Amino acid sequence: MATGSAISVIMSVYNGAPHIHASVQSILQQSFTNFELLILNDGSTDSSSHILNGLAASDPRIRLIERENRGLVASLNELIAAAKSPLLARMDSDDIAMPDRLGLQFDYLAANPGIGIIGTNTHDLDENGFLQKAVERYPLTPQDARLSLRNGPPVCHPSVMMRTDIIRALGGYRAAFRHAEDYDLWLRASLVTDICNLPDRLLLYRRSPQQISQKHAAEQAKAAAVAWLDHVRCSEGKASLFDHMPHLPHYDALDALFGNENSSAYVRRKVVERMRYSNEMLKGPEFSMMLQQVRAGEGFEGVGRTILRLGRKGRMLRAVVLASAAAGVLISGS
Repeated sequence: MATGSAISVIMSVYNGAPHIHASVQSILQQSFTNFELLILNDGSTDSSSHILNGLAASDPRIRLIERENRGLVASLNELIAAAKSPLLARMDSDDIAMPDRLGLQFDYLAANPGIGIIGTNTHDLDENGFLQKAVERYPLTPQDARLSLRNGPPVCHPSVMMRTDIIRALGGYRAAFRHAEDYDLWLRASLVTDICNLPDRLLLYRRSPQQISQKHAAEQAKAAAVAWLDHVRCSEGKASLFDHMPHLPHYDALDALFGNENSSAYVRRKVVERMRYSNEMLKGPEFSMMLQQVRAGEGFEGVGRTILRLGRKGRMLRAVVLASAAAGVLISGS
């Protein structure tokens, strides 16, 4: 690896054997070449180690770290600490970067010193590697990105390039927000720098049932809602409640923690709203939270569509129970 690299590309790998070779090669073949590629093998149990060692032997820009499994947040923070460049570029082990990605992002940040985080728009790949119709568009201006924060991440996490000093000053990713650690970081970063995206689709982003947003949807929704409440608190000049907290507290503890009797209700509502679109959540224990909210008369937009979705998925008993709860509220209110 050449000293004085302009960019440290950071990649955490856990059992990434099916796609890791293509992902790494897409970085090595970038038109912009002044970078180091930091890869942390987070205790993979498949053939990732063999593949990564072969790749590292073939290109001196790769710096490989291997250790036992500690999870994504710990791995990303270790990579940030090890980086030797003023810019960090995230990359996932199952995505593909377009050849001009690093160069275009580097040029944009060089020309716009007020921007601390720059993402790109993406193309989607399904789990079999087939290109999907591009639908999502990330905000292009700092103003639009700031407005979009309330609704979720303003950037695609594996597409971003970030200023190393800013991310280190923020303390990197926080353990309490596991599964929504990127959203929490963007919220904190928005208080000290601007965020935006390039219009170009410079990443092939793989979507599959194994993604965090699918496998851990309830935890992610809860973490995102709590991160927003903490962001509002910090926006008012108060200190964050979670800098040294390893896990999020239970729902029932949130009102006391935030000093607001509506905090728990807000987080529960956000989880239920997310639950409508998650087949895993509709068959999981969070269904009881949805029922409680409906029975309490709070409800949520799209109750009828959720009942129909349960029926289409063959979960007729849950569809009937939810429909009865909704009907009971209507009858008692009439």
